[in-house]
Amino acid sequence: MFQPLMHPVRDIAFLFVHMAAPPAGAVAPYAVAAIRITPDGKRTAYHSLIRTKATRARDFMHSHISRKALANAPDHATVQNALCDFLAGLEFVLCYDPYEALPTLQELLRGLRIFDLGFAADYFMPWASTASPRQLWETIHGQPRDKVSFSAEEGAELSLAFTRHLFGNVLADSRFPGARALRHYLAHSDSLFGDACCHLLTRFSDYFDGGLVSPVTAEDTPDWRHFLEKAPAIEARDNQSTGFTEVPERDIRQLYEQLAHRRKGYRIREPQVTYAGHVAHALNTNAVACIEAGTGTGKTLGYLLPVMEFLKRNPQQRVAIATYTKSLQNQLYGNELEACRELFGQYRDIDAALIKGKSNYVCAHKLDDVLSPDMEGEELLAWLFFVNICYRYRLADCEDISPRLRRRLDTNRLLSGLMLEVSAGSGCHASHTDCPAQVVTAEAANARLIITNHNKLILMEKDGKLNGLFRHCVIDEANHFEDAVRSAMSPEIATSDVQGHARYLREQCRKLVASPSTPPLDKDRAGRAVDAIGVLLRALDAMRDRFLAMDRGSLGGATAVTPSHKAFTNGHIANDLKHLHGLMEAVHENTALFNGKEVGRLPLPYKTLSRCRTMRMLVHETMFNLAQLRTGLESEGTWQSVQVFPRNWILGGGHVYVGPLVRNHILARRDTVVFTSATLTHQASFVPFRRSIGLGKGQHILFDDTEAPPKPCFVTRVAPPFEPDFALVVPSGTPTAMFEHKATWLNYVSKVIPELIETNHGATLVLCASYEDLEALRERLEREYDGEYPMLFQKKGEPPAALCDEFRAAKESVLFGVETFWHGVDFPGDTLTQVIITRLPFPSPASPLMDARKRCLPDAAYWDRYRYETAIKFRQGVGRLIRRETDKGIVVVLDNRLLKNRNIAPCPVIEGMQNLPEHLRRGRR
Repeated sequence: MFQPLMHPVRDIAFLFVHMAAPPAGAVAPYAVAAIRITPDGKRTAYHSLIRTKATRARDFMHSHISRKALANAPDHATVQNALCDFLAGLEFVLCYDPYEALPTLQELLRGLRIFDLGFAADYFMPWASTASPRQLWETIHGQPRDKVSFSAEEGAELSLAFTRHLFGNVLADSRFPGARALRHYLAHSDSLFGDACCHLLTRFSDYFDGGLVSPVTAEDTPDWRHFLEKAPAIEARDNQSTGFTEVPERDIRQLYEQLAHRRKGYRIREPQVTYAGHVAHALNTNAVACIEAGTGTGKTLGYLLPVMEFLKRNPQQRVAIATYTKSLQNQLYGNELEACRELFGQYRDIDAALIKGKSNYVCAHKLDDVLSPDMEGEELLAWLFFVNICYRYRLADCEDISPRLRRRLDTNRLLSGLMLEVSAGSGCHASHTDCPAQVVTAEAANARLIITNHNKLILMEKDGKLNGLFRHCVIDEANHFEDAVRSAMSPEIATSDVQGHARYLREQCRKLVASPSTPPLDKDRAGRAVDAIGVLLRALDAMRDRFLAMDRGSLGGATAVTPSHKAFTNGHIANDLKHLHGLMEAVHENTALFNGKEVGRLPLPYKTLSRCRTMRMLVHETMFNLAQLRTGLESEGTWQSVQVFPRNWILGGGHVYVGPLVRNHILARRDTVVFTSATLTHQASFVPFRRSIGLGKGQHILFDDTEAPPKPCFVTRVAPPFEPDFALVVPSGTPTAMFEHKATWLNYVSKVIPELIETNHGATLVLCASYEDLEALRERLEREYDGEYPMLFQKKGEPPAALCDEFRAAKESVLFGVETFWHGVDFPGDTLTQVIITRLPFPSPASPLMDARKRCLPDAAYWDRYRYETAIKFRQGVGRLIRRETDKGIVVVLDNRLLKNRNIAPCPVIEGMQNLPEHLRRGRR
C-alpha cells in the first residue's frame, strides 16, 4: 500500500473473503464476494463459495456456511479465474480483511494490489472498535447488531458502506476541518494509500448513490496547525479553605430515591445507599477510607452521587476520580457523569474534565519539528497518523496504535520511535497553547471534577498547573493501585530509544562537520560529538553482551539483575552504569551547540535544530533515569531487571515496598482519599491491603513530616445485594499444575477442557496464567478437538475488545484469555455460565519483583504477600462468572493445589463434578 499508483483510477471494487483457519498451515478462503463500481455509479457484483474441508465451528459462526455447502462448491482455481476476470483492469481493490491474511488474499487475486480498509479504519479512526465485521457495522450505523455472522456478500457491502462512511463523514472537511491538511499530505505521500484516499474524497459523489454533497468543500492546505484547538485561559485558583459544608449522611438515601424516580430501569439497592454513605462520611471527615463492595453494589454511582452533592454544597472544593482501566474512565465520563447531570439539574454547573497522562498526548510543536520536505511514503504516513491523533485527542491517544498499524508502519521502529519523540510526556511546555496536553491540563485546572487514571493521579503533584488543586480523590479499582505507583515511580531506560536519539544527533553533527558554513569552533565541537556518540553506541552494545553473560535467560524475558557478577566491570554493574552515564554526559555536553542564543549561526534548518534540542533533552532524561537506577543499587528495598533483545536492551528498577511513597507523596497532600474495589480484603481482612500501600494498622495515619497532623482512617466492607449462585469445584483426578509436572498437567487439561465445554454447551471462559500456557492449549485443542462450539483465543498484543464482543454475541462460544480477562470484563447472563481456571495464579517466583521481595522480606511476610496476591487475582477470576443477580454457573479449577490452599478461595471448594448442587448440574450433559 505504500508504493505509488501506476495508473489513473477509473473503476473501484470492494472485496470480502471468508477465511478458514485450519489447525496447521495457511488460512484457506472459502467464500468470496466483490462489488465493482464505475465512475457513473454503475454496480456489478460477483460471489461464490470455494470448496474446502478446513472450516471449524468458529468459521460457521462467522459465515453460517455449512461444510456440506462447501463440499459442493467450485474449486479454488475455478473461483480464482472467475474473480480475476471480474476484477480485470483494476490496479487495486478495497478490501476489509478481519482475518489479516493479506498474503493469502494476494495469492487469490494473483498479485492485484489491496487497499486494506482495516488499516484505514485503524489509521483514521483509532478510537473506534473495527476489528470484527460486527464492530465495524455498529461503528457505521451507531446501533447494536444482533447477528455475528456475515455472508460474503454482506461483507462486500460492509466494505463499501465503511468506505462511504469514512470518506463521506469522518474525513469530510465540513464536519472535520483538519481533513484539508490530511488530504494535502496524503496527496504528497506518493503511495497507493494516499492517492486512493484523495481519489475517493474528490470523486466521492461519482461512485456513491446519494453522494450529492462532496466531502471536499475547501482547498487542501499544508498548514496543519491551523486546525488545532487553543488552551483556555486558566482561571484564578480558588482557595480551598479547611472549612466546608458537610453532605448530610442521613439524606443520602434521598439522592437514590430521586434517581429511581427519574431513571428508567433503576431501582434502589440498599448496599449502594450504604456504600454512598461511607463515601460521604470520608468526604465529611477528611479521612482515608478503604471500602470493599461486592459485585452488584453499583460502586460507580455509589461514589459519584455523594461526590457531586459534595461539590454542589462546596463551590471551593475539587475532586479527582482515578480508575485503572480506560473503559471505566470512558464509562464514568461519557455515561454516568452525563446521566447525573441530565437527571439532577443542580449538578449541571459543576465543570468536569477527562485527563490522561501527558505521554498519552502528542506535542504539536515537536510533531511540527519532525516534518521535513523530503518525507514521503511510510515515513510521511507515520507522521500524518500522529497529526490525526493530535486532532482527535479527545477520542484517541498515543497508545491507540493497533497491532495492524504496528505491523505495517513500524518497520525499524518508525512508528514507535516517532511516538516517543513527539509525545507530550516531556518537553511540552505551557507556552505550547495549541498542544492537546496543554488544552486538557487547562481544562482540568478550571474544572472541579476530573476523571483520570492512577498514574496521572500519582504524578499530578509534578504538574505545576494542577499541583495542590484536587485535595479529595476517589481511587476506584484500587487493588491495582500499588502496581500503578510502582510503575509510575520506577525509572527505566530502553537503549533502542537512546540509539535512535544519538544517531539522529550524529547525523546532524556530521552535516555540520562537512559544511563549509559551519564556524570552526562549532565544527570542532560537532566532530567531538560524533566521536562521543560512536563510543556511546559501542558501549551500549557491549553492555548487552555483559547482561547476556550475567544470565542468558534475559534474552527471553525480564530477569533480575545480579549487581555483583563477574560479567560486569570489576565485578559490579555500578561501574558499568557509571561509565554509561559519563558517556551520555559527554554526548549531552558536546551537543550543547544546538542550544543557546547563537544556535541560529549553524547551517541547519530551524526545524532540524529544534528537533536536535528535543533529542538532546531525551538523552538527558535517559541520564536522569540511569542515575536513579544507580542510586537504587545502593538502596535497600529496591529491585532491578533487564530484558535483552537482538540489538538492544531495557533496564528498569524501583521500590519493592511503595507504602512510604503512597503515604508521604499522595495521602499527606490530600484531604480525602477513598480506596475502593470489589477485591481489597483477604479472608475478610484489610491488613494486607493496608500494608501494601502504607496505611498501617491504626485508626489514624502518621506521616514522616511530624508537623503534618494525623489523618483518620477507616475500613469497611459492603455486602453485595444478592448471594451469588455458583459453585467452585476441582474435578476428581486433577493433577498439580506445578512447573515440574507441566507435561502431565497439559495432557490432562487438553483432555478435560473439551469435555467441560461439551457438557456446558459452550458459554465458557478459560483463564490461563500465562501466554505460554495459552499457546500450548491452543496448539493442542486446534489439533485434537473439533467441536461444535466456537473457540476464541486471545493473541499477544491484540486488544481484547473484539474478542469480548464476539464472545458476548455468540452465546455458545468459548473464550481463552490471559491477564486482561481476569479482571475488568463483564459477561452477564447466559453468555457465560462456566469459568475454567487452568492454573492457580501464583506470582512467578522468578520475576525480578518477587526475587527482590524474597531478599528483602522475612520469610513469613514474603509468603503472606505471595498468598495475598494469589487470592486477589483468583477472586477476580472467579468474579467474572457472577455479574448480575440472575447469573449462575460453576467455576472449575484444573489445579489440585487449590485443595491445599483453600484459604485463597472466596467460597467452599467442592471436590468432584459429581458433588455439584443439583440445580447447577441441571442442563449440563
